[in-house]
Amino acid sequence: MINYFKKNWSIYLWYFVILLGLIITILPFWWGIAASFKTNPKIFGELKPLSLSTFIPGNSFDAYFAIFENNFGRAMLNTFFVSTCSVVGGLVINSMAGFAFAQFRFRGDNIIFAFVLLSFAVPADAIAIPLFKMMRQIGWFDTFYALIIPMLPNGLIIFLFRQFFLGIPKELTEASRVDGLSWFGVYLRICMPLSIPVTLGAGLLLFVGQWESFLWPLIAAPSPELHLIQVTLGRFATEYEAIWNQQFAASSIAGLLPLIFIYLFQRQFVSALTGIEQK
Repeated sequence: MINYFKKNWSIYLWYFVILLGLIITILPFWWGIAASFKTNPKIFGELKPLSLSTFIPGNSFDAYFAIFENNFGRAMLNTFFVSTCSVVGGLVINSMAGFAFAQFRFRGDNIIFAFVLLSFAVPADAIAIPLFKMMRQIGWFDTFYALIIPMLPNGLIIFLFRQFFLGIPKELTEASRVDGLSWFGVYLRICMPLSIPVTLGAGLLLFVGQWESFLWPLIAAPSPELHLIQVTLGRFATEYEAIWNQQFAASSIAGLLPLIFIYLFQRQFVSALTGIEQK
């Protein structure tokens, strides 16, 4: 046994480092969840000195009742609606664009695709003001249109679909064309059914991206009736102090829901980014 440990000590050391990193990552998140079940004085009263009771949840649900009394439920419904519409519309638009880049050759296609790749490297802050002016000009300011439609095109999702469609044998698409299928039929009946892993992964990226967005919803839809979750989180504070247990409660809900989706579709999410499933 001792000889086996000496021979494989590097593996056990690596496991220890991974376990330590996992604890460091999860502990603050768990403390936030535990603090959401406590009153504000008790949260920081148990923080110093640090002890085991710091990480044990309390028995108070007042913070959760309070956030739903402050329209947190409405913000969740708004975010679900906006995220769902963004996923459906984004998958249709970006998959069609990826199909076009993969199947058709035209003048300047590589240059256009290079700009598409550069688009998801541009910070959202850089285009927020021009996009805000555009929304005001076309009358979409402070509406769901402003929250959904500008977020539909996504350079990363186009890239993922293009790379997947390039891996589909050309003989398959050419045989479909010979059998009389239109290009839209090839896209709908041949390519999309084969791209379920990348579709699920891309949908997850779109959903989480919209769920976690803060700056654009804050600018484009200032009305309280249109607030999304991340914007609503900032409301759980007064002029002089933050209402910490309510912030922890709202943050726990807002953070756990995307994690659930990522856990359920983690295999598809990884295959969408790596392209392993198609091989």
